[in-house]
Amino acid sequence: MLVVSRALALIAVLTSACATIVAGNATVERAFAEHLSSIEVTAEGSVTRLLSDDTGPSGTHQRFIVQVKGSTQTLLIDNNVDIGKRVPVATGDAVVVHGEYVWNDQGGLIHFTHHDPAHTHEDGWIELKGVRYATILTPSD
Repeated sequence: MLVVSRALALIAVLTSACATIVAGNATVERAFAEHLSSIEVTAEGSVTRLLSDDTGPSGTHQRFIVQVKGSTQTLLIDNNVDIGKRVPVATGDAVVVHGEYVWNDQGGLIHFTHHDPAHTHEDGWIELKGVRYATILTPSD
């Protein structure tokens, strides 16, 4: 019985260590401070600036700046509207964004805010006013 208990405890530790979603602004703040990239994050903040769309080889991207809640850090949100959904954000809107964080010296960016057709990343989303914008709109819980 002791062996089974230890095995279950080990499985629980390994499973929690392998989780790909890390929620909370502390993770984004730590990623910026430690120059980390390619980690899945969920960040909460408010839209401070709307930028023009950027078109490149991977599609058209809706871009806007978010001030991380409770922090001076800002994030560039890079939302591919050819794969995902355009989010009707306005300056001052509160948003929650889930995607892949990439470090830069201006606070970082979050992309892959949509499903990944190549299945190389976890699916992302942007939540605004109780609606989660991904490939399919869903009410947030």
